[in-house]
Amino acid sequence: MSGAAARLPRGRHRLSRADVSRSQRERLLAAAAVVTAERGYDSTTVADILAEAGVGRESFYELFEDRRDCVLVAHQVLLDDLIERVRIAYSGPGEWVERCRATIAALLDWFVADPAAGRFLLVSLPAVGPEFHERFQAGFDRFVAVIDDGLDPDLPEPNPIPATSLAVSAAISRVYVEVAAGRTEDLPSLLPYLTYEVLVPFLGEDAAREAALGRVARAR
Repeated sequence: MSGAAARLPRGRHRLSRADVSRSQRERLLAAAAVVTAERGYDSTTVADILAEAGVGRESFYELFEDRRDCVLVAHQVLLDDLIERVRIAYSGPGEWVERCRATIAALLDWFVADPAAGRFLLVSLPAVGPEFHERFQAGFDRFVAVIDDGLDPDLPEPNPIPATSLAVSAAISRVYVEVAAGRTEDLPSLLPYLTYEVLVPFLGEDAAREAALGRVARAR
């Protein structure tokens, strides 16, 4: 979901009712992300979403309960897409450290490809209230689970420090800072820094530094 989806053709068409409903839903979700990223949640209205999507009010309420419902569904769709991109990158070929670096690159590329979607995902929705924070935590836990599921079995035995949580926190926190500051386009330059920050809880400083420089660092 990137930008407002294409509008339906004017006049008579051969699209089924299900196709029309699917198109309208996609357009509304894309519009909710675009408008909320631009204006913030509190300043976004259903009318704003409708104007961006080119969908009528009656159709909106057939698909969503209210503005909040639409915005939260849009957030979930984008989060699912990001996690899937990360999962695909992490399950790719190569040594574990190489896959970690590729995963961080995929994460950064996702935000660069659609800055509005990235801002919507990370910055725009705390005003929704406690439910957003619960969803954010659930999303964080999903990231941690993806990394845990693909950990190299040769890594050192876990210690009391939650290494995966530290790694995911380091990546998300830095991405948040850059996106919130309007520097999304600069994210790819952070790949060496984030590679180091993500890997240091697992490998220690020397091996993480080697990986940050693009060299394969095997687990000790």
